[in-house]
This record gives sequence, C-alpha cells and structure tokens, in this order.
Amino acid sequence: MQNALHRYRNAVLSAFLSGTCLVAGSAVHAQAHAPGDTFDTAYVKDYSHILTGRVYSSTKYNKMQLGGLKDTKAFILRPNNKINFGVGASYRSLTLNIGVGIPGLNKDQDIRGETRYFDAQANLYTKRWASNLFLQRFQGYYISSYTLPELGWQQDTEFPTRPDLVQYNVGVSTVHIFNNDRFSYRAAFNQDAWQRKSQGTILAGGYLTYFHLQADSSLIPVRLADLYDPGLQLRRGGFLDLGPSAGYAYTLVFKEHVFLTGSFVVGGGLSLQRAVTYATDGNELLKTSAGLGWHGQFRAGAGYNSAHYYAGLSFNQENIGYLLQDRSSFYWSVGNIRLNFVKRFDAHIRFMDKGIRWFRKKVTEPVQEALPKVGSD
Repeated sequence: MQNALHRYRNAVLSAFLSGTCLVAGSAVHAQAHAPGDTFDTAYVKDYSHILTGRVYSSTKYNKMQLGGLKDTKAFILRPNNKINFGVGASYRSLTLNIGVGIPGLNKDQDIRGETRYFDAQANLYTKRWASNLFLQRFQGYYISSYTLPELGWQQDTEFPTRPDLVQYNVGVSTVHIFNNDRFSYRAAFNQDAWQRKSQGTILAGGYLTYFHLQADSSLIPVRLADLYDPGLQLRRGGFLDLGPSAGYAYTLVFKEHVFLTGSFVVGGGLSLQRAVTYATDGNELLKTSAGLGWHGQFRAGAGYNSAHYYAGLSFNQENIGYLLQDRSSFYWSVGNIRLNFVKRFDAHIRFMDKGIRWFRKKVTEPVQEALPKVGSD
C-alpha cells in the first residue's frame, strides 16, 4: 500500500511540474506578443524601473477544515504560525524579501504546540498577469475547534495538538488582467506602481495544486468518529486538482492616494485523490477516486500610495475544496498577511541593467520581448 502511494505521489508531482512549465510558458508567450508595455499614466504610474525598498511584518499560514454531520461543528487543524519581520527590494519587476521571526512574539509552544515548517510563497505580478506560487511543508498542528476535555486527551498544551501530522502542498494559480492599461495589481501588492484613479478588471486563468498529508492515526479522533463522514477519517492521502478560473478585481482610490483593493477569483475542475481512510470495521481502506473540485482565491489591500512612499496592509489566500461525496465537506487553504512600509529611490542598479541587456542579446526573440526594458528612463 505504501509503495502504491509513493508511485501515485511521484506521478502527480510529475504532472504538476509539467503543468507549471506549461502555465509559465503560456504566460511568457502571451506577454511577449501583447501590444504595448506601458500603463495609461492618468490611471497608473509605473516605478519598476527604479529601486523600491521595503520593511515589513508578515505571517504565513494554512488550515485544514472538515465539516461534521448535521449540527456538528467543523473540525479545524492549524499550524502554530510565526510572525516575521523583514526587509526587501524590487527592481525591474524582480523582488527579493528576507524575513526572520520576531523575538518574544513566537514563544507560545505551551499553548499551541510546536510546528516545524518550510514555507515558500511567491506572488508574481506583471502588467498582464498575476500569479501565486506556493510550496509548504508543515509538521505539527493544533486543533482549534475542540478542547482537550472534549477529546478526552491528556497533554501539556492548552490546545489539543497533533505533532505526528505532516502536510505539504505545492501549487500555482494565475489570472490574466484584461484591463491592464488602467489597472495594476502591482500597485497594491508589489508596491512598485501607483494606482492614481479607481479602476477594475475582469480576470481569467487557471490553477494546479497538489496536497499531501500523513499521520499516525485518523485526523478525526476516535471520540468524534460518529460525528463525521467516514471519508474524513483520513490517515494519509494525496490530492491533485486543476481547472480554469475567473473573477474580478477593483481598486477604489480616494483623492489619488488612499486606496482599497479587492479581488475574487473562483474556479472548478478535476480532482484526483488517493487516500487511506478507516473503514467501519476499523481496518484501513486505500481508495482512488476522481471527481470535481473547487478553487477560490481572495486578495485584498488597503493603504496610502504616492510617487515616493507606500504604507499598507495586504491579504492573500487560496482555498481548495472538493465536491466528491466522500469529502465534500473537506477543504484546505494557504495564505499570508503583510504590513508594508515602502520608500522608492530614484536610483538604478547598473550591474542588473547590464545583465538584462546581455541576456536580451543571448535569448530568443519571444523571451526578449517579455523582459523588462532597460534604457535611459
């Protein structure tokens, strides 16, 4: 059974990598042949040609939620997230951020247990495309919807914890910005542009994700087994999801500087699952199934923006759920919240400009057209 799961996991990861390359290649090709690389400056000012510096505080997270029968409350598992402080910079549409944990704010292992994690999330915003990429591995969760007495557990923490639970996910979602001359995602979320007037846009794209979990026993404790569907008695499983998506984004601007941005994208498509659950007789059951799944993406931002300064809060979340009968009440999510303080400097980084010029001479024409222009701005 374990070998079969390993073969399935390797197959879906190969499919994910192939699909990611296809999505990225399509985005570059579409960007290369679209006319015009500049915004309507009455609506958007582009500052990607100069250095943008930032300091920020952020937290990244994920969650698993399993719905109960009838009036039973949802069963929710969360990792013990950390609050980070960081510095970063953007230049020529390239962004680098480095963050570390804030001393004194992340010492609550006696309350929620300890989580060991690797969390890499990238938000790529060009003039015409907005993409999220994420790779997470978390070990150690706490149960936020039930107390220790309700589960009949004896532990040293305040919340019930599952140190045996390991989860990792990898995914990409991307949308095309149709009104890309007058609307900028980068203004709210990458801080290297300034949305000067209110404007909205239709969005369309797709998503591809893989989710894997494993534990020593069922996610649902024995005492609660009768309150949840048998399909939610998960001990190990892999879930591959892909499909199209569409939505809308809008930025409301007050007196040119104060802004509020909201974006909502929904999608649906194929879900392939291979999972180990507990049968009614107590034995493990390995089952492969296929059906429909759904995907929801939410982005929001608010703050102050101008030619030289930006201060604002941003929120980004991806939700993936299933319409299969066995797990129609199961969904998981990943996301991040960030507070940014930004200063733009009228400066150029010469070695990066030279590198882009050199690269443009060496690569094929379609990729050249997709690279940022370098010249005397």
